[in-house]
Amino acid sequence: MLKIYCLLVVSLLLFPQQGLALEPSEKMLFEKNSLYQYIQVIEDTAKKERYVRNHKREYTQGGIYVDAPDKLLFEFTQLIFVSLAFLDREPKDVLFVGLGAGAMPKYFAARYRDAAIDVAEIDPDMVTVAQKFFYFKENEKMKVHVEDGRLFVKRAKKKYDWIILDAYQNDYIPFHLTTLEFLNEVKSRLKDDGVVVANITSPYRNKFFDSMVMTYLKAFPHLVLFKGKKSANFIFVATSGSEAKAKDSVEARARKIQAARKFDIDLTDFASRYEPSETYAWSGAKVLTDDFAPVHLYQYQKSGAP
Repeated sequence: MLKIYCLLVVSLLLFPQQGLALEPSEKMLFEKNSLYQYIQVIEDTAKKERYVRNHKREYTQGGIYVDAPDKLLFEFTQLIFVSLAFLDREPKDVLFVGLGAGAMPKYFAARYRDAAIDVAEIDPDMVTVAQKFFYFKENEKMKVHVEDGRLFVKRAKKKYDWIILDAYQNDYIPFHLTTLEFLNEVKSRLKDDGVVVANITSPYRNKFFDSMVMTYLKAFPHLVLFKGKKSANFIFVATSGSEAKAKDSVEARARKIQAARKFDIDLTDFASRYEPSETYAWSGAKVLTDDFAPVHLYQYQKSGAP
């Protein structure tokens, strides 16, 4: 684990953070270099939207509509919920690795009031931001654990129906949350036929994308991808059950959930974006492991990749 924290420290030294010039309609509500990342809270008074983001405008970590804070603002946060259609039961125990603005656990909790929700978030400043600016609140069913996501998974005593991986440090996933060893630990925390879903940036922004696909395929027997239309994000849905979920089955389950839980996002449309992992698998990509340092990944990119 010492190696993991060394990587975190080195990344902060190599990528110092600085503020980003605001648009005329934007105002700064909060700004801080936390122990782990640079955090801005920005409100766009024209759009009536509020964001938490880092030093790059295109890497917004979350947000809300000011006048409708319980709705999901960003497509990638909406798309995550299509993974519920891979479950044949109601999720009773849920784990979010990464809090961000807290929009996704808050949205889920409003529709699954009986579910027990754990949130692992390493940055206490992010928890404060979610509470103060984005109306996130813990309750008897939803608890935040200020702890590194990997350590939380390793130490967890319970198993989960649904695990959501959405931990970012500025504009990238901390490397120790991408490796085969970590994904195997995540899989060990799943109940039978449980589901893991991850928010992954596209290959145009993420030089590790091919390796991430191959690493998930190494850890899980079944992997399906869903591509954002408005964003540059992919959603990886991984399952460890004996059978893969076919597209028509996922679409049917999405329609059922949409009606039963009164989702105000279009799960049926999201389900139609189902793409088998074979579409993106590249055998030449290196599987990520704890002993394979991120800098080495640049040597394994497809020729001509951006």
